[in-house]
Amino acid sequence: MRPYTIVFSTETVDGRIADPTGFSQLSCIEDFILQHTLRARVDAVMVGSRTAIMDNPRLTVRLSSGWSPLRVVIDSKLRVPPSARVFSVPGKGVLVTVEGHSSERLLEYRRRGVVVVESGRGRVDLRDAVERLAGMGVRRLMVEGGGGLNYALLSYRLVDEVWVTIAPYVFGAGRSMFEGDKGIRARLALYYNKILCGGWVHLRYRVVYH
Repeated sequence: MRPYTIVFSTETVDGRIADPTGFSQLSCIEDFILQHTLRARVDAVMVGSRTAIMDNPRLTVRLSSGWSPLRVVIDSKLRVPPSARVFSVPGKGVLVTVEGHSSERLLEYRRRGVVVVESGRGRVDLRDAVERLAGMGVRRLMVEGGGGLNYALLSYRLVDEVWVTIAPYVFGAGRSMFEGDKGIRARLALYYNKILCGGWVHLRYRVVYH
C-alpha cells in the first residue's frame, strides 16, 4: 500500500522550474494559493535534498485554511542540516535517508524532533519509503520536487497525478520538472485547466499506467 501521490510544480513555457543560477520564483499569488490549498488537503509534503537546501522551504500552510502536513525530505547523504526550516517543528519533519549512517549523525536530527526513516543502501528505496510513510498514516502525499525526485517517483510508477502551472516565462536553460539521465515516457490524461492571474495556466493530469 502506498499514498495517493500528486506532483505539484510551476514551470516556464519551455519546461524549466529553475534557471541555471537556481532562480525559481515563477508562481503568482493564485498559484501560491492553490499550492497551499493542496498542502492543507494532504497528509505529507515531500521534497528532495536539493530543493530543501536551495529554497529552505517551510512547507507549511499559510495561504489557506487547514493544518500543515508532515514535511518529508529525501536525503541519502544527509546534506540537509538539522537546522533547516523544514525541520523546525518537532514531530512534523521526516528525514528519509539510507541505511548505514552513524547513530551520532542521526542523533542530531532526532534531538530536534525529526522522525528518521532509513530505507535502502546507497540511494533511498523510494518504493519502500512511500510504503513506510503509508504506515505512518500518510494517505495523500504531495511532492514539490525538485526535478530529480519527480523523475524518480514517476519512473517507479509512484505518481497518480501531476499538477503543473505554466508561467509566462522562458529560461532557455536550467532544471526541468522531470529530470533524469535515461529519459522516460509517461502518458498523462488532462482533466482540469484554469487561467490564473491573467497569464498563468494551471493544468491537472492523471497519470495513465499500462
